[in-house]
Amino acid sequence: MPETSLSVLSDRMINGDISLELPPDSTDKFRPDTKVLPQGAKVFLPHLEGKPPERQITAAKTLIEMGYTPVVHLGARHFETEADFTRHLDAHSVNGVTHALFLGGNPNRYTGPFGQALDLLRHPSLPDSGIRTAFLGGYPEGHPDISENALDTALDAKIARCRDIAITPGIVTQFAFDGETMACFAQKMQARHPDVRIRLGLAGVTSLPRLIRYAIMCGVGPSLSVLRKSSGKMLGVLADKDPSDVTDTIERCMPDHGGQVDLHFFPFGGWKKTLDWVGTYRKLP
Repeated sequence: MPETSLSVLSDRMINGDISLELPPDSTDKFRPDTKVLPQGAKVFLPHLEGKPPERQITAAKTLIEMGYTPVVHLGARHFETEADFTRHLDAHSVNGVTHALFLGGNPNRYTGPFGQALDLLRHPSLPDSGIRTAFLGGYPEGHPDISENALDTALDAKIARCRDIAITPGIVTQFAFDGETMACFAQKMQARHPDVRIRLGLAGVTSLPRLIRYAIMCGVGPSLSVLRKSSGKMLGVLADKDPSDVTDTIERCMPDHGGQVDLHFFPFGGWKKTLDWVGTYRKLP
């Protein structure tokens, strides 16, 4: 069983509009309990380097047929030509995809025409596509290669571009383990962009060794010490860790979040484990 405090502090937030990330190859076996993840909920589909883009297209169509809202990752550096981007966007639009997450993507070195998420947002094919909501990346702990000021400036420009082309912007963050830092980031974003909804990223129910491995891979370094401290003697044990301590801290730091803050799960240990935990959490009085 995962370690959990099952506190009621996060009850309002965990009962809100949650979303999760799902590898495109997992959609065929994705059959969540609709009482936990109701139809219409957002399911983010990564744009994985080296994987055929058709897998994401097929996965998004499958999710729509299941009644869910796919949010397709569009990584700028993954497109080798402008035509590749336009074809990918057209295929999603034909299938009824209306939500996308715009990212720079990997690798840092690229040969294609796009280097940043803003390049995609500025492409002339986007306003005429089916995309009506654009999620933008947020970094509660900062970025190892980009200053905080540069991140803020870039986010402002992306939100402004969305406004210009009548697309609704939203923010979804990288996962972290320090609830205070995440709450501070959300409050900062609410002050700068009060009408933009924020999704705070959380690692789902995952074994500690795997969680630490993903954190290092994704550059989530600053709050690893918080994870180690909260995990205590469990560190290094093949046990599952849930995000209840993080959600409790977020809720405690910003009890009046105005309904503008949602939770987004990265289920590194599998979507079922995380949704089972959410279901248990939601049974609290």
